[in-house]
Amino acid sequence: MTARTGGVGTEARESVGWLASLAWPTAARASAAIAVPLITLTLLGHHQVGLMASTGAFTVLYGAGRPLRYRWKMLVVVALGFVASSALGALTAGIGWAAIALLTLIGAVATFATLALRVGPPGAFFFVMVAGVAGFIPAQGSVSPTLMIAATAIGAGCAVPIAMADLLLNPAAPQLRALRQARSAVERFLAANPYSDGAEMLSQHAAAALHHAWGMLWDSGDTTSRRPGATARVAELQGLHRSYAAQMLPGTSPNPDLAADQAEAPLRLPTTRQMLVRGFRSPTVPLDAAGRVALGIVVSGLIALTAGTDHIYWAMMVAALVLYQGLDRRRSLIRARNRFVGTIVGLAIFALITLADPSQWVTVAILIVLQGAIELAVPRNYAVAVSLITPLALTIATSGGGDAVGQVISERLLDTVIGLAVAVLVLLLVARGSAMPMVRAYVARVLRSCGNALDHIGAGTVAGPTGAAAQLELALDMQDLSLVAGRALTDDPEGMVTWLESREATAWLGLTVLARCAHARGPADGVGGATWACWSLAGSAGRGLPPSPLTLGNLRAVIR
Repeated sequence: MTARTGGVGTEARESVGWLASLAWPTAARASAAIAVPLITLTLLGHHQVGLMASTGAFTVLYGAGRPLRYRWKMLVVVALGFVASSALGALTAGIGWAAIALLTLIGAVATFATLALRVGPPGAFFFVMVAGVAGFIPAQGSVSPTLMIAATAIGAGCAVPIAMADLLLNPAAPQLRALRQARSAVERFLAANPYSDGAEMLSQHAAAALHHAWGMLWDSGDTTSRRPGATARVAELQGLHRSYAAQMLPGTSPNPDLAADQAEAPLRLPTTRQMLVRGFRSPTVPLDAAGRVALGIVVSGLIALTAGTDHIYWAMMVAALVLYQGLDRRRSLIRARNRFVGTIVGLAIFALITLADPSQWVTVAILIVLQGAIELAVPRNYAVAVSLITPLALTIATSGGGDAVGQVISERLLDTVIGLAVAVLVLLLVARGSAMPMVRAYVARVLRSCGNALDHIGAGTVAGPTGAAAQLELALDMQDLSLVAGRALTDDPEGMVTWLESREATAWLGLTVLARCAHARGPADGVGGATWACWSLAGSAGRGLPPSPLTLGNLRAVIR
């Protein structure tokens, strides 16, 4: 069991509460990350450079709550990505067609990478935003592209150590927090009647907490460490895992996404290369979302360029903001509505700030407060978060500009309407038929991976490196299947009808294969037929034929 195997729906439902629990510390670090370079540079007489450095300060928003080893690597990569995005934006400032091409590239690559690597919030949007702001400011003629890039680098450089500050006193705090959450969730589940009305929800919480905790221990290096503290944490989590698995074995849960595999030690986490390669196996959610974002940016940018708006970047940023998460169409449309409402409120806030004509130091205070408030709002209310992001971004982008506030607001509103309209059309027209092909593809992948794992069971190599790799592929495929099936139920419920039972039976088969792998000892007879059956059913599913639930049930009986 690992943080990247199991029910994605469970993990997604838990993420909001987990992020909310981290909101105050994250908000404090976010405010500090924007405050340090902004105050320092303002004191040195470079207030505008301090404002521009805020683009790099967004680095602090990534990796919140993650272990030290994982977090610093992510922060360095994000910081370098922001500097590269700023460079691409600044060096194409004022060149409309080049800006559209580069923002499309940045949006598509960032969306694919963050989804394929499961980076989590805030995802790809800030890469697009940094490039957009970096392209707009030099285009006004008061700032050189080199200074814009340098400012972003200063902000990112300050943000990395600030983002790590909460680990100074207790480097193991993220692992210990995850263990406490897992212990509490498992104890609540074990204390309940497994067939009561609330048992499924308790199982869901326990499974999510265990998945999260295993991921924390892997990311921190605890699972391979010989340090006493690390080995004690691993031993405790193994005990919690066994207690949960003994209560919720494959076949006793009403929901296959909530059942635990019975391995006493977790499967290793996939490598970065492995996750990126998996993302390119079309159709996949990362490729699908990257394509949507690219199309949305290109079309909105061309429309804004044709309309002659002063800031085509804003239209492209709005389109990317709606499309980058790869959500189902219903939730993405809700996101578009919230974006519109939030932008209207945000423009009003920006107008009040501009009309008040605040001093440099009042502006500094406003930006620091806005940055912290955004982080408090994101896990709770997206519309409120957008209403705060809008004045923050506009205050940074219009630093040193001479445009009248009315002109800025009217153009931003037009750009917002363009970006949202394009994003909605992409969702309604392009994304409409993408759910079911993905379900069929992932059912086929799970069945193929079942066959591969069974092949190792038969050969007695399931415990070796290649057998472990086959188990990991199966677990990852099952997780992806859970994700895309949930999306298809919302986007295309009619199309999902003929695949619903087959999808559930496939998930149960995968769980049974993983359980058999955990207990396999030496070569096993009698699984060769099941291996070939899985491969054959995978081929049929890939061609659009749902596998028979009865056949899949018989395969489970043979394997068990």
